[in-house]
Amino acid sequence: MIVSKVETSGKILDIGTGSGSLIIKLAKAFPDSSLNGIDYWGENWGYSKAHCEENAEIEGVSDLIHFLKAIALKLPFQDREFDVVVSCLTFHEVKESRSKTEVIKEALRVSKPGGTFVFMDLFLDENVFGKRAELIAELTDTVELNQEKSSDALDLPQLLLNKKVLWNAMVLYGKKKKIK
Repeated sequence: MIVSKVETSGKILDIGTGSGSLIIKLAKAFPDSSLNGIDYWGENWGYSKAHCEENAEIEGVSDLIHFLKAIALKLPFQDREFDVVVSCLTFHEVKESRSKTEVIKEALRVSKPGGTFVFMDLFLDENVFGKRAELIAELTDTVELNQEKSSDALDLPQLLLNKKVLWNAMVLYGKKKKIK
């Protein structure tokens, strides 16, 4: 799991928590952490905040996670609030901004200097994120950035690696640079 490549403890944020599966796994792995899961939970999705809370209750971690309805472009948190920020296949879904780089920068805004992040998305899809080199260049001013194609970073079944599913998926991870 890519999260094992970065330190994971303290205050954790999952952007686009969906049904809560990732944040619940993180809560089980890091029970001493404070965890927050946010999502827009639009009407056309098959899950909701209540669904997340129910899933967390079933898994015995409901007391560790706070779920909040919010949009990824305007996170309702202070600058530099989280030790760890994660997001899985969310940024490309944000409709409030044509610039997906702005959504990534918002996620990094709430990360503490020295804090870690793991983002998986369709970063190789130039129609969504633009040219990868330009995306990386925009981010490296503020972060120590690592990147891996999802097929290299995760043990995914071949079925998911076709062009209509996760062919363009990539994992960006690293640390936010400390303020000098």
